Amino acid sequence: MSNDPWSNLDKVDQKIIEILNKNARTPSKEIATELRKSGHDVSDRTIRKRIERLEKSGIIKGYKAVLTDVSESNEYEALFMKLKPSKSLDSVKDSIKDFVIKLPNYLFIANLEGDWNILIVMKVEAEDSDPTQKIIEKFSEQVIDYRVSDFDVANVNLLNMSLLLL
Repeated sequence: MSNDPWSNLDKVDQKIIEILNKNARTPSKEIATELRKSGHDVSDRTIRKRIERLEKSGIIKGYKAVLTDVSESNEYEALFMKLKPSKSLDSVKDSIKDFVIKLPNYLFIANLEGDWNILIVMKVEAEDSDPTQKIIEKFSEQVIDYRVSDFDVANVNLLNMSLLLL
């Protein structure tokens, strides 16, 4: 077995995490019932033990209150940037990253290989309906081309998304 606790998760653990992600207050009895409906023969005691193991292994780090979305927006923008080739390209990327991470609605920034150098994903808030425009304006001297794509997030596999952070 691997030392990475994420690689040791079976289907039951994954389902427990999925249910707790939707509502961390779901009772173990209800989780067991849900798992039995999908063909897993588990008791609520088994669920409690598995949750305890997930907590001890650090996969479940805690529980938090999730507040309603004030903006009620489920809209995002993806900004793809192609930068001018230069010896200081890494420095330009670092400057962009340092600027972006200070913006309140940024989700992530990634270096890309191929036609585009950087991908930035931002949440669109009502008061700032064009969040990527600030980035484009600030770094217009270093940008050859850019594309902005609007999208919404309907289904997210949080288990797999959390693997991005490892």
